[in-house]
Amino acid sequence: MKSYDFSRRSFMKTAATAGVASSALVSGCLSESSASSDEGGASIDFDTIEGNLNIMLFRSGIEQGFWGDEGVSLNLQQVPFGRYTTSMTTGGNDVGIMGYPIFSQYNDGEYDFVHFGPCITQINSILVPVDSDLETVEDLRGATLGHPGWQTATATLMRGLVADQFGFDLREETEGVQSQPSTLWSLMLDQGDIDAMIQFTGQTVRGLASPDEVRPLYNAWEGWEEQTGYPPLITPFTTTRSFLEENPEQVLAVAEGWASAQEYFQSNTESVVSEYGELAGLSDQANRDTIVELAQNGAMTHPVDEYDAELIDSQWQLLEVLSDLELIPAVPPREDHVISISELRSKAGSTPTE
Repeated sequence: MKSYDFSRRSFMKTAATAGVASSALVSGCLSESSASSDEGGASIDFDTIEGNLNIMLFRSGIEQGFWGDEGVSLNLQQVPFGRYTTSMTTGGNDVGIMGYPIFSQYNDGEYDFVHFGPCITQINSILVPVDSDLETVEDLRGATLGHPGWQTATATLMRGLVADQFGFDLREETEGVQSQPSTLWSLMLDQGDIDAMIQFTGQTVRGLASPDEVRPLYNAWEGWEEQTGYPPLITPFTTTRSFLEENPEQVLAVAEGWASAQEYFQSNTESVVSEYGELAGLSDQANRDTIVELAQNGAMTHPVDEYDAELIDSQWQLLEVLSDLELIPAVPPREDHVISISELRSKAGSTPTE
């Protein structure tokens, strides 16, 4: 188990001073998709979700030429959530990001996907009004719970982790109300129609920055990190087995470019957020201040160099939990569907396997 200089729990305590954050970052908040790429060798089409926080790292990294330096041209498209879910199936892309529910659903014989690195980490929460009578997760039994859709990666992880840690299924033992994340906020605080809400990243950060209005009842990552030493990853980098076997250098180039983009973001957080924050749904300075606080505490991303056996173990344990609860169809065999960064570098001829 590795130790870290940052603490997500510390961020929970400090982020409340940063201001109000954005609305639904994961579900999409831009009206049109946009594309960008850097000059390099092989061209790689890559879709990410409109309004996702990762857009800031991708766009600044492309501007800095990080993927071009690795020998590829990353053609980034910011697309609606529906298109993102099919970008590597019917969409024809060979590389992308893929959450665990989609990953497990499609690795059923028809497709052959492989995770190869961490993208954005899971920080989403269940929020309640600050004066709510709900004090523990068990208090959610019988409550009215707003959610963005039980099929989403966020809600699936919430169901799995709560069931694993507290012994009950949120979907079965609450009265569910499905709506867009920003609408859920209004339903809970303005109308009082729901008692609690499962939220994507944007509204979670907004909640952390609004201690006078809401408080987190449960954090999806906190218990899992305590249990395994690692947070759940939302959408790991993914490729097809055939593309990996034929083009390991290009797959490695995507991971190494992202690693450089991470380092640049950590060193230049304020300027990157200022320039690209609006593309990630950060529409005002208060939103941006909150994300800067989040990023500088190290809670947004996980180092590519640490995509090793221990981190992968923690993610496959999570898949086992979701499978045992029948929230995903099956656990993809680890030996066929994930590759560590050291193994990828060895396969691409960069360094020997550790």
